Amino acid sequence: MALTLDLLNAQEGLSGLTDEQKTALVGLSERDEEASFNKRFGETLGQMDTVIASEGAIQRNEGEKTSEYMARVIRTLKSSADEGAGYKTTNESLTAEIESLKAKIASGAGNEELKKDLDKLKGELASAKKVNGELQESLTKKEAEYKGKLEGYRMESEIGTAMSGVALKKELPEATKQALLTLAKQNVMASKHVFDETAGVFIFQNEDGTPMKDKSLNNLTVADMLRSQLETMGVLEAGRVVPGAGGKENPPALTTNVDLSTARTKVEADEIITKQLMAQGHAKSDADWYTVFGEARKANKAFLDTLPLS
Repeated sequence: MALTLDLLNAQEGLSGLTDEQKTALVGLSERDEEASFNKRFGETLGQMDTVIASEGAIQRNEGEKTSEYMARVIRTLKSSADEGAGYKTTNESLTAEIESLKAKIASGAGNEELKKDLDKLKGELASAKKVNGELQESLTKKEAEYKGKLEGYRMESEIGTAMSGVALKKELPEATKQALLTLAKQNVMASKHVFDETAGVFIFQNEDGTPMKDKSLNNLTVADMLRSQLETMGVLEAGRVVPGAGGKENPPALTTNVDLSTARTKVEADEIITKQLMAQGHAKSDADWYTVFGEARKANKAFLDTLPLS
């Protein structure tokens, strides 16, 4: 049954929701009453694959993850830069030859053949410059587009992980829980933020552009932002934290024991570091996550410096 304002107002445990948030929940329920977050997340990745294939004219390999597919497309697009370098060399060579012919003509050594050669070279140079400009413009545009889409995928992935670490009030109906999580997710994604390529983390910002901090002056994480949204709604289960995605009674000791031998790019290396640290018991929502992550990158800096970005 679709959610209504009357149903939400009568539901225990939703006193922390504003009228605006309740209205948003009703709208979400009407549009997609039975769809779960996991299904929508899968559909989102499928749509991303379709857009990448359409815009990049590069097909996804069987079994290839969306993140790997997008990284491969970006590498292919970047290889086009080599063509741009070739056109630049051609431009410089033609320009030098034109200047040489101009000098000969100016000195009186010119003839009709030299003038014809000069006109021909001028035409070739104009054509080469046009092609080079179009190539560079296209490459710059596509790199910006795929960078934005890759960051969107990363945000979706981190929110999905963070959702496994929150517990909503058990008396809430499942449909209400899904709608609440979807609303919180949308609010997190709409929050002002930038992606730090070096650290491989999102940095949420205040209106003046300064990083948002917690009480310990650590930058807020995706998990922190999600939990804050749910706390504001007043729908979190009191005193309950799911192990492995939030706090821990005995957090693991600091370790930088990671194996990056299979990494081909800095992006892949960061993904490997994240997976291996989480397998060791760390979580992105931990207060010391950035310290642990940074130590792992620092310990492998010599190797990371040899890798391309993506």
